[in-house]
Amino acid sequence: MRVLPFLSLSFLSFVLFACSTGGKRDISEYYFPVKDLRGGKVYEYVVSQNDSVMPEYWYYRTFVRDSGLFLVGTYYDHRFQIGQIVREKITKSGALAKECHLYEADPNPETEGGQIHTTTIIDAPNKFPFGVTDSSGVFLFKLQFNPPDDPQATIYVERNRRFLGDAPDFEFDGKKYSCIRFGLRESIGNEKDGATEVEARGEEWYAKGLGLVYYRKTYGSGGFKMEARLTDIFPMSELERKATEVYGE
Repeated sequence: MRVLPFLSLSFLSFVLFACSTGGKRDISEYYFPVKDLRGGKVYEYVVSQNDSVMPEYWYYRTFVRDSGLFLVGTYYDHRFQIGQIVREKITKSGALAKECHLYEADPNPETEGGQIHTTTIIDAPNKFPFGVTDSSGVFLFKLQFNPPDDPQATIYVERNRRFLGDAPDFEFDGKKYSCIRFGLRESIGNEKDGATEVEARGEEWYAKGLGLVYYRKTYGSGGFKMEARLTDIFPMSELERKATEVYGE
């Protein structure tokens, strides 16, 4: 079963509106700095999966529309292939997922280099809250989709986030950034009768002024582990240059 990157499952911290927290702690500045992302920036993460280590890239860009402020994240794997596009609406209370599109390589040899697009249904949109109290609150994100190779099946991804308070400072580009962290509990399954559900637990760290800088997940009994750390931020032109070095013009 394919494990969705975050992807995360990744999300989703600075907003252009004042946040009325009602006694809650305002953590909006720990999310991605949407005000600075109108021109778009690529976040490069180094991801460890058991014995393998490879980069992944997320291109974040902010758009202002009549209906509000939106953050779009596009995931590129280590081969510079698009794997996911997520559109979030930035509200006074937090970042809410509005759309999520999945992409995978087309196995048909006649369409070499082609991709198959899958649209998902978002059942619970919470990506990142801007006001929190303690670890008793749970923020739910959930989506489902029909995989192209088995359209009668329904795959679901459910991710619970629980605020855990401050995390250790994160060092990036010679500076230290204060961080907060969320506990993660994730389930990936198939709604078919008798299908096995895979569960994962882990953490996410968000740095003030940067956004997501670190995450880790352990699936099942510990046989599969993921850990990712932010290593660089650069413009899209740099990602294009990296791809050109690998594939040529």
